[in-house]
Amino acid sequence: MAQSNVVSDVGVSAGGLGTAIASAIVQFNKANVTQNCITMSAAPQGTSTVKFPIYTKHDVTDGNFGVKNMASGAEETNANLTSIETTAVSLEVLRNAIRAEITDLAAHGNADALLVNAGRQLGNDIAKEFDVNVCALFDGFATSKGTSSHGLKFLDLMDAVSSLESNDAPRPYHGIFHPSQIYGTYGLSNEFGISAVEGSNGAFNGAQGTSVGEQFMGAGFVTSIAGINIYTSTSVPDGADATEKKGAVMAETAIGCGYIDFGGGNFMQMTQEREEVQAKTVLVANGYYAVAELVDLHGVEMHTEISG
Repeated sequence: MAQSNVVSDVGVSAGGLGTAIASAIVQFNKANVTQNCITMSAAPQGTSTVKFPIYTKHDVTDGNFGVKNMASGAEETNANLTSIETTAVSLEVLRNAIRAEITDLAAHGNADALLVNAGRQLGNDIAKEFDVNVCALFDGFATSKGTSSHGLKFLDLMDAVSSLESNDAPRPYHGIFHPSQIYGTYGLSNEFGISAVEGSNGAFNGAQGTSVGEQFMGAGFVTSIAGINIYTSTSVPDGADATEKKGAVMAETAIGCGYIDFGGGNFMQMTQEREEVQAKTVLVANGYYAVAELVDLHGVEMHTEISG
């Protein structure tokens, strides 16, 4: 019979299981890319459903329902009466889980801290699946920029920003791209050679006067280009085939995530069970969340070529 939360000191140092759990959570937070780019909302206690209210935009210039400009001396005139209209996107939080079974013999015979590394791997798996789920929604955006006939260009980014601002998408804006859309032969980095931006205005220069090219090369995982926070993720899906990728530039209001909060905004839970009869420890990683599109026009799909 399985017994929960029994710590066995087989092949790991004392407290190894606790370390495995901590490693899983740390790795999840390190590996997850998209969580900071979307709207996160925890399910209230007693329910697994999260509702995201979507407010209808007002036309402030409407003479009957918009903002009324009072004439001089007429400040007591009644303001226009308007209505607050909302819709809602409802998300039912789901369990997303993976497990590993570590036998005592395997743990003892492994030179590394096998349980700790297994916990780290499971945390990485949940993070990866979360990013896959978010990135799968990019293809649903009605607006698309770029083309499958060339790599990502700076003007593609500006077209995306123009679309977002035209639709009153609130900042900050985030760009999530496959690494091949940023680096390499067809990557955006080719647009930002040091000489390519010499003499450009301050919007394209770093705080110390360095060019975008220099910032780009030094930033590594993330950088900011013309007000867009750039992230890379291998979870970004293919286009028509593996020579194309479909990233996105979006406001955080484009996609929402409902989740169960286990503390500090963490929705990953790691548990373990000791099965003495089979001389093994079972590690289970659970991610309790669901994602969906919220405001379509607050996201722009970025469809580009990554190889010939």
